[in-house]
Amino acid sequence: MKLLEFPHSHYCEKARWALDFKKIPFQVVTILPGIHLWTVRRYAPGTSVPVLLSDDQVIQGSSKIIDFVENHSPAYALTPKDDEERLECLNLEKEMDIKLGLPIRQVLYHRLIAYPSFIRFCFTHSLSAVKQLAFRMYYPVLRKKIYQVYVISDAEVEKAKSEFNTSMDTLAEMLTGKDYLFGDRFSRADLTVSSMLSFLVMPEQHPFPWPDIPDLEIRTIQNSYSDHPVCLWVRKMYETHRLVESS
Repeated sequence: MKLLEFPHSHYCEKARWALDFKKIPFQVVTILPGIHLWTVRRYAPGTSVPVLLSDDQVIQGSSKIIDFVENHSPAYALTPKDDEERLECLNLEKEMDIKLGLPIRQVLYHRLIAYPSFIRFCFTHSLSAVKQLAFRMYYPVLRKKIYQVYVISDAEVEKAKSEFNTSMDTLAEMLTGKDYLFGDRFSRADLTVSSMLSFLVMPEQHPFPWPDIPDLEIRTIQNSYSDHPVCLWVRKMYETHRLVESS
């Protein structure tokens, strides 16, 4: 199996973690942003990553990849068996993809796209010098596209911060007195929330190295959440369940 991905994408981390948790061998294939529009379309109808290539099957999107690996390897189940709990788990996974994953990406890009070296590291640190040079050359164009698609405006970023804060507080209430979001075992909902917050928490167990954050505002945001109950819980999830590195 091959996983087309961006190393520090939280959606790609979600797919990687599911594969690792299931102990399914796979090869990470880092692709260049911008150029990925053509790379991914060779295999899938959309342009987003992650994309899992398995024999003659193409699975696009982190949730669909989890569905696939659940069927491929029933052991170490990530989806509750109880019908009602399963539906609640899947709904929460979808909600957190949107209410955590999208706003934190918007907030991070708003500040960090101003630091080309930082962005280059996150996307290309495992690639050849030639590809890193290519990224450096076309980054000014890519930066404008990132702003248009993901940042949009200062007003939208402020709205994203508010939505993110609300979601974090809601999660803190849900986790009060609990080890996991559903039942007494690790599920795809726990994996999703933890992955969506990986860049905020920067856990040591993440399979790729974390660069130093060059922006004061982002560091301030990280520090403000360092003792938040959800972030403490995410660190525990990584320490307990993110034990296998991708190969």
